[in-house]
This record gives sequence, structure tokens and C-alpha cells, in this order.
Amino acid sequence: MKKKLVLGMVSMMGLFSLAACGNSANDAVVETKAGDVTQQELYDAMKAKVGDQYVSQIAMTKILEDKYKVTDKEIDAAYKTFEDQYGDQLASMLQQSGYTEKSFKSDYLKFDLLSTKAAEASVDTSDKALEAYYKTWQPNITVEHILVADKAKADDLHKKVTSGGNFEELAKANSTDTGSATQGGKLAPFGPGKMLPEFEKAAYALKNKGDISPVIKTDAGYHIIKMLDHPAKTTFEKDKAQVKKDYLATKVTAESKTAALEKLYKKADVKIDDKDLKDAFTQYDGSASKAADESTTTK
Repeated sequence: MKKKLVLGMVSMMGLFSLAACGNSANDAVVETKAGDVTQQELYDAMKAKVGDQYVSQIAMTKILEDKYKVTDKEIDAAYKTFEDQYGDQLASMLQQSGYTEKSFKSDYLKFDLLSTKAAEASVDTSDKALEAYYKTWQPNITVEHILVADKAKADDLHKKVTSGGNFEELAKANSTDTGSATQGGKLAPFGPGKMLPEFEKAAYALKNKGDISPVIKTDAGYHIIKMLDHPAKTTFEKDKAQVKKDYLATKVTAESKTAALEKLYKKADVKIDDKDLKDAFTQYDGSASKAADESTTTK
């Protein structure tokens, strides 16, 4: 019931910084009786392993920051959405991917937010476009849910929550959605198109705080949903700020971000001085898409 957290790269920015600093490339970063590890050896090893990934991200971050700005407040807000979604699991998930909270914010979230702003810049957000979207737009709602695999167990839990049982405690003890279970079943606010269709329909049917759905079956299992907050749709002018935010969210995709980065790359006059990193920017210079097209043509 939640978006999967995908961390594309292991954070090694600090190591690159370490390898780049000091008086000499031959300075030791590790000393042993069997021999020292020099800054140059460390740099060469990291360059061979993840050099393409990181030189492109570092360079593209500089290119993005030349046109767009991301504040610490925006980064903290983005991080909070992950905290709300993954709860106590977030720290271990970041650790498994090689991130600390600090490096996740500075390396992953900052780049993602900058890329998002670049993609948003090409979206038509005129009143005409937003008013057309507003016709089917619905405010984000906030719910709690309990997810189990067995229908009989779901029916039993439904009887308990509808007869005065503590929904949050029952979610913590029984829900198989481990991310939300630790939060008493609470999910991050969501709008149309963000959840499985059956779940979304049942959730939006709950109009008042505290309303509880019947047992709902989806591909994920059996759900019981409790409404926490269901804001009413008012007028375009009053809802406009949130409408624009939600509209942009529907338009900004991985593809649109890549397209925006490709345009910026072409204008940035990038020159690669290290031949070992000559392929670092293929995802932005059109080489990858050209190769894919040629492969499709020859089949």
C-alpha cells in the first residue's frame, strides 16, 4: 500500500571528498605493515566502481543549482514524508543502502528535488490547465488501515474495531503492512490514483472522521480502513494551491525528469577530461536512447 523506496546509489560522496583532499595523491589514508593505501589508490578504486555514477550526479547537481534552488526546509519536508511512510524501518533501510540521514538528504533528496523542479519548469500551470484538472481533482485524504492475508481474520478484526476495539493497537499487533503497522496503521495522505483501485474507492467512500469501511479485498490482501481526515472540495480559487501541487505531481515522472536533465546537459557545454569517465553522461547526452533505438531497429 505504499510506494517502494528505491535508492539508486550507495552514498560514497564523503569517500570521494577524502580521496580528493590532502597534499599528495601518495599520502596514505590507511597504513599497515603490509603496505599503505594511498589517496590515489582509493580514488582509482572508487572511480572504477562507481565513478561514472557519481561524477555525473555531482556535475548535474552543479548544473541544476545554477538554475534552481532547494532549501533545507524543502529537504527536511521531503525527508519527513519518508519518515511518515516507513516509520521505524527507515533508518535500517537507509543503512542497508549505505546512507546516513545526513547523506540521504544531501545526496539523494537534494538531487531528486532539483530534478523535480527542472521537470516542473516545463509544465503548463496556467489557470486553464489547472481548471481542467480541477474538474476531476479530489483533496488528499488520510486514513489508517489494517492489512491481513486471511478473510476470516479480517472479519474477526472488523468486529473488534466496530465494537469499540482500539484500531491503532489492533493494527500494530496484526497488520502485515509493517511500515504502517508501526504507526498504528496510518498511511501518508494520498489522492486519486495513488492506491490500488479497490482501496481508493473504499477509502474515499468514508466521509467522516472515525468512519470504518467493510472488509475490502485487493491484490495485497484484506483491508479494514478507518478515516482520519477527509477534506471537502471547495472552490477552485480556495483549492488552487493544492490543485497546482497535485497537478505537478501527476506530470513529473522519471521520464520527464530525465528529459529535463538532458536539455540542461546539452546547454551546459560539459567536457570530460578523464577518459576513464567518458561514458559517465550517456544517460543525458542521448547516447543511451540512440543505442536503444538502433537495437530495436536491427531486431
